[in-house]
Amino acid sequence: MDVRHLSVFVAVAQEMSFTRAADRLLLAQSAVSTTVRELERELGVALFDRSHRQIRLTGAGEELLARSRDVLERMREIGEAVAAAGTELRGTVTVGLMTGVDLVDVPSLLGAFHARHPAVVLQLRATGLGSSGLVAQLERGEIDLALLAAVDGLPATLQGEIVASSPYALVVPEAHPLAGRDVVGLDELEGERFIDLPPGYGSRRIVDDAFAHAGVSRRVLIEVAEISTAAQYVPQGLGLALVPRFAVAGAITGTRVVSAADAVPPFDLSLAWARRRPLSSAAEALVQLVRTALLPAV
Repeated sequence: MDVRHLSVFVAVAQEMSFTRAADRLLLAQSAVSTTVRELERELGVALFDRSHRQIRLTGAGEELLARSRDVLERMREIGEAVAAAGTELRGTVTVGLMTGVDLVDVPSLLGAFHARHPAVVLQLRATGLGSSGLVAQLERGEIDLALLAAVDGLPATLQGEIVASSPYALVVPEAHPLAGRDVVGLDELEGERFIDLPPGYGSRRIVDDAFAHAGVSRRVLIEVAEISTAAQYVPQGLGLALVPRFAVAGAITGTRVVSAADAVPPFDLSLAWARRRPLSSAAEALVQLVRTALLPAV
């Protein structure tokens, strides 16, 4: 058993798929399957239950996964400590992102980082599960940093800071009675239909909590995968969209954008990382660059 066996096993366990793990590791699926079988033969236990359509970890697999993460983390720290002794910053930084959220110019930030630290490998991982999915990935050590929407602050398992913010705006059809208004209160939206993200996304929770606090019921008719697409359904008469203003930066034919009342708190984007896992030198350098670029000087 060596680090290669553990790395392949962890990838399969995280993806719950030999095919996706092979794609992630840039290996043939047969090589991934062979490596896991070698590990199972050496340990004398089955690590995955293959009797279902989707593989599952056995009890032995769960135990090995927890211990493997610790081993791989220590190996990563050793490698980065040795690399830090050189003159050039090296290592790998994996950043988790929410799809459709362009409140921060990530390509420009990463371009500036790459210009300063060309030997650092940058990996981006988008999630279809919103902020809750990114929190889970940080806690499991699958990513180093994440840009996420933390409602009511970051959970105790994470640390970080708000790096950008956007107020909410209401998108209505141009023929809607509220289209000519400058500001709309939540109490005026009773009985309206809405397009929004599914539960679990930070933006959805912000809006749901605001309506609940105002004592106004809300019916979500359509749930979309990305916040940037919600307003596109409004001119079709499918409902209204209450979204951060960055999500309606471009004009959409047949709609009007109205400011939302202060009862809806802003959409805050935080740069976060796990408390229990010290940042690598490369990840710390990226955090410092984001702070310098996005946060006002104190």
